[in-house]
Amino acid sequence: MSATAPDGSPVGLYATLAPLGEPQLIDGAVLSGSDILELGCGAGRITHELIALGHSVTAVDNSAEMLAHVSGAETVLSDIESLDLGRTFAVVVLASNFLNAPEPDELDAVLAACARHVEPGGRVLLERMAPDWEPSPGPRTVGGVEMTMRDVVLDGELVSAVMEYRANGASWTHAFSAKLISDDEVEAALARAGLERVRWLDDRRSWVEARPVSRGGGG
Repeated sequence: MSATAPDGSPVGLYATLAPLGEPQLIDGAVLSGSDILELGCGAGRITHELIALGHSVTAVDNSAEMLAHVSGAETVLSDIESLDLGRTFAVVVLASNFLNAPEPDELDAVLAACARHVEPGGRVLLERMAPDWEPSPGPRTVGGVEMTMRDVVLDGELVSAVMEYRANGASWTHAFSAKLISDDEVEAALARAGLERVRWLDDRRSWVEARPVSRGGGG
């Protein structure tokens, strides 16, 4: 039985998952050799490619078992909400749909951590479930991992389900809950954290680039 992170994520699964273009999207949105803070890095699925692309990465996760798989980065064991490193970064990355936190307080806490750690002229890159997302019945294979969603419950903007994964003869399950968040809700949540949207980074509007709100004139 593989270890699980505090949110129930199977460590063995995340050590198996390959990136799906996220590092290249991030790399294309930031300056070469950026100093990046990656929040919720997991087992380094995105981390390792960002390093290979020439960036310096500080990788944060609340699972020591996940961080044990991360190499080449400074690692920090911490919850995102309470993180306070006492320094700022040119780029803060928050992938893996943290914007879809079911509780507003949780969403505000992770965005406050982003705002706390980004330089005044820096950028925050955030991922959410695409606004056109719908449950997909039946198995599908992504990056060599077979995924099946079951026990789906939709209640307005709230969704809960169980994901089953199979790869390399192993299998894992992970129950999750999420809140689908609209463009307007993204903007409002960013504003509460002292951030503002710069642009959407992909056609599905899954990734948003934000910056600290200017406090006195500059652009």
